[in-house]
Amino acid sequence: MLPLFLFVLVDLIWGTTAGLLSALVLGFVQLLWYWVREKRIDRFVLVDLGFLTLLGGLALLFDNALLFKLKPAFIGGALLLVVGFSAFSNHNVILLLSKRYFKGFVAGPFESWMMQQMLKVFFWLLLLHTLTVLGAALWMPHAWWAAISGPGFYVIFVLMLGISWLDRRGRQRKWNAEEWLPLVDEQGNVIGHAPRSLVHNGSVRWLHPVVHLQVITPQGLWLQKRPLNKLVQPGKWDTAVGGHVSRGEDIQQALLREASEEIGLNPVTIFNLGRYLWRSKLENELVFSFAVFYSGGLTPHQEELDGGKAWTFQELDDAVGKELLTPNFEREYAKYKKELMALFVKGEEPKAEVSSPKNGTH
Repeated sequence: MLPLFLFVLVDLIWGTTAGLLSALVLGFVQLLWYWVREKRIDRFVLVDLGFLTLLGGLALLFDNALLFKLKPAFIGGALLLVVGFSAFSNHNVILLLSKRYFKGFVAGPFESWMMQQMLKVFFWLLLLHTLTVLGAALWMPHAWWAAISGPGFYVIFVLMLGISWLDRRGRQRKWNAEEWLPLVDEQGNVIGHAPRSLVHNGSVRWLHPVVHLQVITPQGLWLQKRPLNKLVQPGKWDTAVGGHVSRGEDIQQALLREASEEIGLNPVTIFNLGRYLWRSKLENELVFSFAVFYSGGLTPHQEELDGGKAWTFQELDDAVGKELLTPNFEREYAKYKKELMALFVKGEEPKAEVSSPKNGTH
């Protein structure tokens, strides 16, 4: 935008020809600067020079400054396409450009989402500015056009920052009061963190880690019953222990915490079943599943669970597909049934310690 601003300034004092020449000189200086510093031709500057040459040349040829005055509107339209595509699609072009031009720039899923919210604000402000520039070029005096097309761009940029800051400040009060969850890739590597309410709102669908513990007793597989007031799968039977990994926890810490809180169990040795992806309408989870053989008494948390009981494997087989069990449990039961039955037949605690898979969450 610098060549355009220089044109506006020089044009007000010495006229269109001098303004155009000064803008072209500045554009070539920018092009040379990038070539000397980074050994590359900056395509953005090159395109801008093309605009300047084409529209400025036509303006001088036909002795009509309107074509050149429309240049900021053309640039605004091009920016609207890029900003709109980045803000309202799953392909953030501006984020990709940021990573390319700013070495070491890293943005996790939450930061990328925040950038998109800012870009949505910028899109509507930029649309208003572009339409105003177009109107100023067609119907307003030259001085008004110069003020709107030049300083006006900085005004909308400041407005974007202000509105985004106020929005973030309002959200932050709520987010600071709730649990934050780690966000992971499919291998379990942490790539960011986000507030729980945002992870569970069904729109962002960020992958986050959870732990499950299947409790095998001499009578069969012990399941918890979900209370009727639960938002997800109320009144159904589910894995004995299940919960999210919180920020700052590893898999082992989360598993032991959830087992203690939900059913009063403090296991020493646990069998690592594996991990799998679970996708529902509300969220995407990377489930780390474990099992333990336990012959003692369990104490279900009165506020979190509606009791629990041991099911024989035959009872579980008969209940599958009859809306008694949660879909997540049915998936896990089918996946690890062979291992669970082997532990039940063996009838003793396994020797393996609780462990996180390689590159697990922390």
